[in-house]
Amino acid sequence: MSDRDTFGPRLRSERERRAITLDTIATVTNVSVELWQGLERNDFSRWPTGIFARAFVRDYAKAVGLDADEIVDEFCRLFPLGDRRANRLLKEQAALIGHATEYRDDPRLLPPEGDRRSAMRDARERAWARRMRLAPRAVAAIADSAVIVSTAAAIALATPAPYWTSLAVIALLYYSVSTVAAGSSPGTLLVAALRQRMPALFAVQDRRAHA
Repeated sequence: MSDRDTFGPRLRSERERRAITLDTIATVTNVSVELWQGLERNDFSRWPTGIFARAFVRDYAKAVGLDADEIVDEFCRLFPLGDRRANRLLKEQAALIGHATEYRDDPRLLPPEGDRRSAMRDARERAWARRMRLAPRAVAAIADSAVIVSTAAAIALATPAPYWTSLAVIALLYYSVSTVAAGSSPGTLLVAALRQRMPALFAVQDRRAHA
């Protein structure tokens, strides 16, 4: 079998040797178990494309205790993006996750007129990707804030307590109790549950990969 065929199974073997479950990795990385199962089978059909693929591999390697740079290098060597703009995309991925890449496109794969997309559009695309990566955290923050604000408002209406005093007390109790009881806020747990049930909802697709 080739290195490509054994890449995912070797990662699974290393994870199992360290007695680390996929559920643990999913909790640590906020990435669904289904996507990690795909990685260990070399099945990337449900994976996000573009700038997130390498970041996911790096997160997995760190969670398992492997050399992240080495695993990312091997992943990029064995699973190229297959796009004539792979060099630019790989550089953007590397910049996003702080990884130095030596990959270079074959000049014969580039069109004679060069890459027609402007630097301004590229900058907008990168900014969009970064915002989308923060989206799950924003969902969690909005859910937590909604619960706190609505609870404080209900208490202020039902009791003589001032609204801002109720808000401060509810916020303190909300995060203290949830951290002690569950190790995280309810909003974060909600997003984690949504990731498990609907991984495609949080699997951001890179529009440039198909441009």
